[in-house]
Amino acid sequence: MRKATISKLDKLVGLNVRCAGRASNLFWLGFGEKILVTRRGKTEEVAEYALHIQCSWRIVKGNKIVVASRDFYSPRTGLDDENEYFEWDVQGNNRFDERIEFFIEGINEHTIVERVGSDEVGGLKIFLSQGYLVEGFPDTSEDDEYSEFWRLFNRKEDSPHFVVTGNGIENE
Repeated sequence: MRKATISKLDKLVGLNVRCAGRASNLFWLGFGEKILVTRRGKTEEVAEYALHIQCSWRIVKGNKIVVASRDFYSPRTGLDDENEYFEWDVQGNNRFDERIEFFIEGINEHTIVERVGSDEVGGLKIFLSQGYLVEGFPDTSEDDEYSEFWRLFNRKEDSPHFVVTGNGIENE
């Protein structure tokens, strides 16, 4: 699995980090040139490559975690931690939303992927310039149809998605 994963992730080397965000608890990053795509009758500007991570992950710089997957479930600064009505999935409510802004402000058009790494169980490492490291580390033994860890796809080529799951690699 390691060899195949690195082969796919290598396509990101040299590309700029363009954007980062979330859809519920799915973390996404965009890499490469900006392109126009039309979805549901609406044209929008997106990054050529998209990486969607659904396993545990973190972005570190030096010895500090900048933002990580558990931040989805903590309130942002100023929201009451004891608030029984805290809704983590509302955009802007959680610590991820707050911390990812810090990351996005810290990167610029010169922030590129310098190198990549992987392991035998689907983990990934993306080393960025400016000292950032993106790590994804599968943390479940589930191997059913819902055990997707992460996926990488190219929107420009509209090629099959490279999907890493508890069952190995799939191309969708």
